Amino acid sequence: MPITATTLRDKRQTGREMYRLAGRFSGDLDAVKVRRGTRLRPLSTFSLPEIFDFVKSLPYRRDTRPIEVVGRPRTLLLGANAGLDCKKKSVIMGAWLHRNRLPYRFMSVSTRPNRAIHHVFPQVRIDGTWLNLDATYSRYRPFQVKRVTAAEVLPR
Repeated sequence: MPITATTLRDKRQTGREMYRLAGRFSGDLDAVKVRRGTRLRPLSTFSLPEIFDFVKSLPYRRDTRPIEVVGRPRTLLLGANAGLDCKKKSVIMGAWLHRNRLPYRFMSVSTRPNRAIHHVFPQVRIDGTWLNLDATYSRYRPFQVKRVTAAEVLPR
């Protein structure tokens, strides 16, 4: 599998790359199988709560500054034991949402008083309402409301 490197210049370009990877490579989730009980199941067949819990269970690790990394879901999952940050976990969740034909978007947010954006997570639209699916940390739950000081939808 060839590797292509692109400099991520800003959050808008990073967001576009996240959407591209989640959409174009959502089929990666058919090939990645995880043991559930006595069977191996493709991640694409997981329910929303199952994929959320699976991604949430993957170790967290921040990228080493100044380098920011995103990748296709299969590549991210193969290296998941080394840890994934919010962007990488969001790409995997976005790929699952795309594969299961659920409308989604990526949100960039801040919880800091200075409103500096520092986090990203996907939202899914259910019954006309956008709901948070932040699987970054083990303490998070599906649809958990977040207190943020700044938020914006990343452009496709």
